Order: sequence, then structure tokens, then C-alpha cells
Amino acid sequence: MPSSRGVIDYLYGLEKHGIKPGLDRVRTLLETLGSPQDSFRSIHVAGTNGKGSVCAMTASVLREAGLKTGLYTSPHLSKFNERISVSGKTITGKELVDAAVEVKAASEKAGLTELTFFEFTTAMAFLYFRRKKVDFAVIETGMGGRLDATNLVLPMVSVITNIDFDHTAWLGSTIKEIASEKAGIIKPGVPVVTGVEQKEALRVIQAKAKEEASPIYLMGKDFHAGADDRGHLAYSGISGPLTGVNISLHGPHQMKNAAISLAAIELLRAREVNIPEKAIRSGLRSASWPGRFEILSKRPLIVLDGAHNPSGALTLKAALGSLKKKRLILVVGIMSDKEIDGILKELVPSSDILIATAPAGERAADPGVIMEAASKYASLTMSAPTVKEACKKALSLAQKSDCVCVAGSLFTVGEARDFLLKSLARSKSSTCK
Repeated sequence: MPSSRGVIDYLYGLEKHGIKPGLDRVRTLLETLGSPQDSFRSIHVAGTNGKGSVCAMTASVLREAGLKTGLYTSPHLSKFNERISVSGKTITGKELVDAAVEVKAASEKAGLTELTFFEFTTAMAFLYFRRKKVDFAVIETGMGGRLDATNLVLPMVSVITNIDFDHTAWLGSTIKEIASEKAGIIKPGVPVVTGVEQKEALRVIQAKAKEEASPIYLMGKDFHAGADDRGHLAYSGISGPLTGVNISLHGPHQMKNAAISLAAIELLRAREVNIPEKAIRSGLRSASWPGRFEILSKRPLIVLDGAHNPSGALTLKAALGSLKKKRLILVVGIMSDKEIDGILKELVPSSDILIATAPAGERAADPGVIMEAASKYASLTMSAPTVKEACKKALSLAQKSDCVCVAGSLFTVGEARDFLLKSLARSKSSTCK
């Protein structure tokens, strides 16, 4: 029996097969496993940004309602196991090994010699959810939707958070093309919730919903998100209002994400899924989604946010603008295949100091490339070879009234989070002595 470390090494070894959009391989694999995706009810979530937050909030509400809930998301921050969880508990090392062994045996039986990393791990998640006998699973697409390995679930609700430019090499270079790929998760007769705002993208999604005879519910038309005088969510829903809702996730953009989650929950309730209002309130109040506008400290402010594309960077800029701070010290590490200039164009002008860095891995952009791209936006720029060193430098420069923000990639944020949590714990311990 392999170790969990050996299994994870094997999984990452599958990355040599690259990205291969398509459902034939994963369909054959799941059929060989006895179609585990048919053993539980599900919600399927696609979108460019915000889909992970919507998944986290929705899963939290379902758990609070007493439903055994699986959650499958990607990527992870610190450990692979974070991608697959049931009722808030991540898959254990032994469970990971057991699932991988069974999926590998099925792939060999089916003669599938070049499964991709995401195809294999998706099958593991579905198999694990069946083993754990979950009532519901909240499933986040990896990329796109139409040809995504997760697109073999038949959900009770499909969700499309938003549409913007990302993964253009695979999803297309226009909003219309990207919207078409995301709309591919829409299934016959299954209701759709969307926060998409661009008219061109909406037309594509509405056309697909009409083709599949799927009822569609639009943010700004069928449901609305606002804030009350205490800063809590005031939700105007499909069937009625829900006011004074306390959301644990930080940032103004999470109001919209919470509203999308609530609309999906409303549609489940309409189909006689027992989700009391008490569970909705407590679920949104206790939802956790690390690394997404996560505030680790207040003096100085330390904020973590993946913001790995221009749209995410724009959202982060707006959220940072809502915080009280003297200076903004930005730590940025970006993958080389991302829109580096587009991300920096949004974030750098409002920062006072930029520290360019690189997370571990071959895909990371060289800090020198980031510095050069950032220099045109007039921030004081410097670099550090590792995320740990960049964070140390940022903390040494920060005064109590400043804000340190780590962004550009979830890989960067994951490394930063591990270091900063330990650093803050040591600081707190020494203060208490």
C-alpha cells in the first residue's frame, strides 16, 4: 500500500499529460467505478472568479442544515487534501490512498493510460463522496465547464458566478466564447443561478438555458444583494427577503457571492430540501474560505487574496480600498501563464511598495519580470527570491497602521499563509510571556 506522500507524488506526475478538455476519458473511468457521481445530490458551480467562495458558503449552509455535505474545490492552499472534504473535514491520508488505489485500478481495467491530474482527482472525489454516503456535494469546476471533468454530475442547481478573461488558451479569447464554455454545465430542466452581468455573456447563458428548458435566475433581476446600516447583507430573493445576514467572508464582493449562494439555496428549498432559515444564517456566519480576502492580522493589517487574473485583481483593489490603512505594501507572485501586466495594472498604482516574488514550482514568473512590468505603474519595487523572504521583508517595512497584502496566485498565498500564521503565533506567544 503506497503512502499518502507517494500518492500525491503520483498524482502530480499525471501533470505530464497536460490539460486535455473532454469528457470521454473521465466518463469511461466513472462508469468503471460504478458511476459514483450518481449516488448523491449536488450543486455544480462554474465561473471565472468567486466560485470557490460560493461553494464554501453553500456547503456551510447545507452542513448547518444537518446534511452530510461533500465539497470539491481546486486548487488547494497548503495540502492536497483540502480539495476534498466532507462536512468540514478534509480527506485523511489513508482515505486519500484508498481512493487513489481504487481509481488507479479502475483506470488500468479500462485501459486509460493518459488520464490527466484533474480527471483522476475528480474521480477520487466522487468515489470518496459515495463511500462517505454524503447527502449533498458542492462541486466546483476546475476550468470552464462544458468539457470539465466535473461535468458528469446531474445537479439540482447549476450556478455560474461571473464571466471574465482567464484560461483563454483553452476557453477562447472572447467573452462570448468563454461564456459558452461556462454555460456548458447547464443541464436539461435544471434551474440556473447566475451573477453574470455582461450583456453578451448573459445572452449566451440565457440561450443555453432556453435550449435546455432550464429556468434561469439572474442577479439584479430575480434576486438582489445590498447592505443594511450595520453592514450586514440585505438579501431580496426569488421568493422573499432575508435581512440582517452576517457574512464571515470579508470584502464587499462577498455580498454578491452570498446572494448567489442564497439563490441556489432558495431553489433547493423550493424542491423540498429542508434548510431552515436558522441554518442559512449560521452557515453564512461560520463559512470559511482561507486565502480569499482573508484578514490574518489587524495591526498591521495582513490580507491574503489569490487574485490570479485582472478581474480578481480589480475586485481585490476595490476591497482594499474599503480598508483603513496608511500605506499598502504589496507582495506579489504570479504564474508565468497568467496576465501579469493586467493584474499589476489593477493593483500596483494604489500600492506604496511592491515586493515581487515567486512561489515554488516551474510555472512561477521570475520576480524580475514582475518588477519590470510593475515599474511602469510608479510603485517602489523590490524583489525577494522566495515567498517567505518576501513576507519577512514586508513585515520589516510595515508599521502598525499599514496594510500588507499578498496576492497574484493561490500558490503564493498558500506559502505566505503557512509562514505568516507561524510568525504571528510566535509573535503572540512572545508578547504573552
